[in-house]
Amino acid sequence: MTGREILVHFDRTRDPAANLKRETELFERFDGGHLPELARFWVNSECLVRGAARSAKYGWYREDVAERLKIPVLLRSTGGGVVFQDEGNLNWSFFLKSSGSLPSPTAAFGMGSDYILKALDSLGIEALFSPPNRIDVSGRKVSGMAARFTHRALLVHGTLLIHSDLDRLNALCIPPAGCPPVANLSEWTKGIDAETVVNSVTRVLRETGFAVRTADLG
Repeated sequence: MTGREILVHFDRTRDPAANLKRETELFERFDGGHLPELARFWVNSECLVRGAARSAKYGWYREDVAERLKIPVLLRSTGGGVVFQDEGNLNWSFFLKSSGSLPSPTAAFGMGSDYILKALDSLGIEALFSPPNRIDVSGRKVSGMAARFTHRALLVHGTLLIHSDLDRLNALCIPPAGCPPVANLSEWTKGIDAETVVNSVTRVLRETGFAVRTADLG
């Protein structure tokens, strides 16, 4: 893996619609061979982001509460349920080259979450991948994931609760059966913020053998 290039990019806009549109555009560029592998990070203003279809398997949201609180609800290009986002949540995504065969969902989520787990470990937080698409700390959920892939490209993206408003989250979101309570990473590491996590992930990518380059994607 030595010398395998990856771009690391932190988008500064907090507009949820712009960030979701950018995610789709980047995947199309990456799948078309116009970008190297990529780790992208961004923070959204308060919103709900949902998959394409409602399913008890993935959970949903309380539509009356969202309407009363005037919370925008946006659609993403990947599947799964609904996630609450605010400025205490870090969004992360990895655009990785595919070997040509389509991975199982568990394998895809495991691949994408591995860098996050190692980064959190380096910050003193013992996190675990919980199949099919969660990251847990001490039995509580700190990240949910979704994925999209072709024979050439794999996108795994997720949330990371750092210091989000969990009262708002719990009021708005209906978790799927068996999902543990949510928690913020700040419960284990005081003063942690998005920049700290991004820097830790960047170090992990270098230690893994990637040639890391930061760049403006235009």
